[in-house]
Amino acid sequence: MSISLIGMTFNYLLEGRFTRKWGTIKKRKYLPIILSGLFLVEFLWLPFCDDMFLGLNALRIKLPLLLLPLIIGASAAITKKELKTIVTIFFIGLLVSTIWVYLVSIDLLPTKKNSGTIRDASIFMSHIRYSVLLSFSLIFLCYVSYKTKINKALAYLMGLWLFFLIFKLATLTAILALFVVTIVSFFYLLKKNNKQIITSVAFFLLAAILYNVSIVKDFYHLKKEERSTSETSILGEKYWRDLSDNTTENGYYLFENIAINELEKEWQKRSEIKFKGLDKKGQKIKATLHRFLTSKGLNKDSLGLSKLSSKEISLVEQGETTVISYNNYEKRVRALLYERESNKKSNNPNNQTINQRLEFWKLGKKIFLEKSVLGHGPGGIKNAFRNYYNSNPTLLKKENRLLAHNQFITQAVNLGGLGFCIWLAMLVLSFLKVKKEIIPLFISYAILMFFAFISDDMLEVQAGVTIFSFLGTLLLFYESKDLESL
Repeated sequence: MSISLIGMTFNYLLEGRFTRKWGTIKKRKYLPIILSGLFLVEFLWLPFCDDMFLGLNALRIKLPLLLLPLIIGASAAITKKELKTIVTIFFIGLLVSTIWVYLVSIDLLPTKKNSGTIRDASIFMSHIRYSVLLSFSLIFLCYVSYKTKINKALAYLMGLWLFFLIFKLATLTAILALFVVTIVSFFYLLKKNNKQIITSVAFFLLAAILYNVSIVKDFYHLKKEERSTSETSILGEKYWRDLSDNTTENGYYLFENIAINELEKEWQKRSEIKFKGLDKKGQKIKATLHRFLTSKGLNKDSLGLSKLSSKEISLVEQGETTVISYNNYEKRVRALLYERESNKKSNNPNNQTINQRLEFWKLGKKIFLEKSVLGHGPGGIKNAFRNYYNSNPTLLKKENRLLAHNQFITQAVNLGGLGFCIWLAMLVLSFLKVKKEIIPLFISYAILMFFAFISDDMLEVQAGVTIFSFLGTLLLFYESKDLESL
């Protein structure tokens, strides 16, 4: 990414013709300058930085926001042949990377991380940013298939492959964004009166809704409604239970018939991992074991543990909480539902995706209010959060003390209320300049970016800012008729 950006910049400067380029900018109603204003606002806020090194580094990362709009927006429109080359190379690269990621996901290639989750397969960038990129690529394929005469069979095969990988990565941010895009597309297609496509989209939406309803129903389904009345285990230990807690696993109540002492003693005979230690996903293995035994309808005692096979012991060590084989998406949804139930009895947000993010957002709001007008400057959120964690009590464990995980909050903390309003106005004004012919594709891009901004610090790393700026710039400066050559 850095090399390509440097190459484009040198080419732009060596090419000269700046009078002609300025004419192109004026012809495009100064849109390249307005779009590059996303960077210029941050540059103007550099004097407000608490740490100048962090500020300059943040500007370095965000250089695509300045350079791509000026380079692409001030240059002559690319030819149809050039556009075809760009799109072809992009999808070839995408195909290579997706095959690589898939091979990592099935353990045929090594990963850089070892969290024990499917997100380890996304080795090129964070799973959220990669899934957003895959999602836009899928939408783009659907769009050009609808608008142009490209090879439909090849496009469908690539589309199915992308959809499969998005589903396998189970990044809910991208999947939820895709669902919203599909709903918006459905209403757009209604105006076009294409009954075959409308029926296909409606069927997909209905199937997606029913599928998710079935996951939720399965999570809350009770296989045994009556609560246990057993007082002691077979070895005589008194069971611990909480009959007021209705949390279940595979239809069985979780918090009943727990003989903690004999369970620990028996576990140490079967595993090298300490009973009070962590499984390979970083979860407390005691909790993982409780859930796994419950999923089989077994008591949490020595007798129940004795009924687990060596393979099942290994599954517990790997962090599997149920004997049922769910796909990655089902596991992700069920994990969120379990978090929801856990949150009813505890306000501990640690290692809980949504609850942790809500805690980050609350802290972000408090930090924003400390310098609500001018903010902490570009990159200032890092020191601001670090100082807050060091000076204030928090429910978050040290390893979970992260940043806002929300680009809007990050911008507000960095730029303050004044800078954020200017930055947001630049963004909205740029987006309103999109050409009418390409609005459906651009709206899809905007929805994906919105969800990415809500759940991630999208513009704080090079991959995120490049995806946002490159795709947005191309869409803003090229008309849909240019796609007819594909």
